[in-house]
Amino acid sequence: MIGSLTKRVTFGLALALFAWAHSGLIEPVAYTDQKGKPDACFGLEKQLSSAEQALTRGDVDQADRLLLPLQSSRPECGQVLAVLARLRASQKNVNEAEQLFLRAIALSPDDPDTYFYFSQFSFDQGVYLRAYDLVDKALSLKSEYPEALILKGQMLAMRGEPVAARKSLEEACRIAPNNAEPHFQLGILFDNSKLNREAVEQFRISVALRPSDPRAYDYLGLNLEVLGETREAATTYKRGLLVNKGPLFDYFLDYNYGRFLLKGRRLQESKVHLDRAVSLAPETRAVYYERGKLNLILGDYQQARRDAEQAAKLQDPSGFVLDLQVYYLLSTIYSHLGEHELARQYAELSKTARIPIQDRARN
Repeated sequence: MIGSLTKRVTFGLALALFAWAHSGLIEPVAYTDQKGKPDACFGLEKQLSSAEQALTRGDVDQADRLLLPLQSSRPECGQVLAVLARLRASQKNVNEAEQLFLRAIALSPDDPDTYFYFSQFSFDQGVYLRAYDLVDKALSLKSEYPEALILKGQMLAMRGEPVAARKSLEEACRIAPNNAEPHFQLGILFDNSKLNREAVEQFRISVALRPSDPRAYDYLGLNLEVLGETREAATTYKRGLLVNKGPLFDYFLDYNYGRFLLKGRRLQESKVHLDRAVSLAPETRAVYYERGKLNLILGDYQQARRDAEQAAKLQDPSGFVLDLQVYYLLSTIYSHLGEHELARQYAELSKTARIPIQDRARN
């Protein structure tokens, strides 16, 4: 009788403890992962998900409020440290972010997400060798990982391996057909290789999947121009301008549309967009050069001079606007202003300026 009563009391106590643990009134203990080790992150799925959602929408204060208590109560949970590292990275606290990522990996060495986010962080910091090693590690742990495949594709393209980059990005498209990003990156890869029809196809898919991305409209418009599809290009640029806001803001969309309008001799419309382009990208040679050409055509020679002289002061390591182009523009403007000696000097410079053929071919 006493034995049976003891069993009933013990069983009832166990049920009560189980209920209390899952009600959140007491902390769950001694749970293990798949390898039989204590799982320091057990039961934190909901809190971590909420913190990640706050981080994704840019609410860093809310993410901080959610993560700091978890860091205190579960200091051995690598997933908490990984999300906290991403938060610190978004706050430009580079050193703390790096240390948190390293600690997260030490605590959770088999978590592919931590390697991926550390790789993304390293890529953003320009630490490309480490970023490549980390993304490879993430893919060794989770081969069908579209975000990691996209990042690897970007890095392979930067390394001058377009075939391997294409393979990685196409695999990401296969795994995640509704994700716009691999199509966008494939479009950039084709654009850089002058495969304009293939680029158009990918950017069309990208804007269909992510219609709020102004960068994709910009690239699509540029490639349609090359193919002679000017009417569709104009429509595409205008659609991009309607959504040009938020974290994907494109600082060169006004420039590209203004340049497009200038080629079509829609001068006053072009001026609106090139003026805006100068205000958005004041350290870029191309925006001043293009506006200088426009002001020359409009007969505003003094403003054209100021634009061209500013273009001459700015470096353009991409080789998009060459020195000789700026010199020729200055020579023409000085000639219109009656400053014939300056016009002659710049005409001579335009004839002798070096043309970086290899650099130009890559743009």
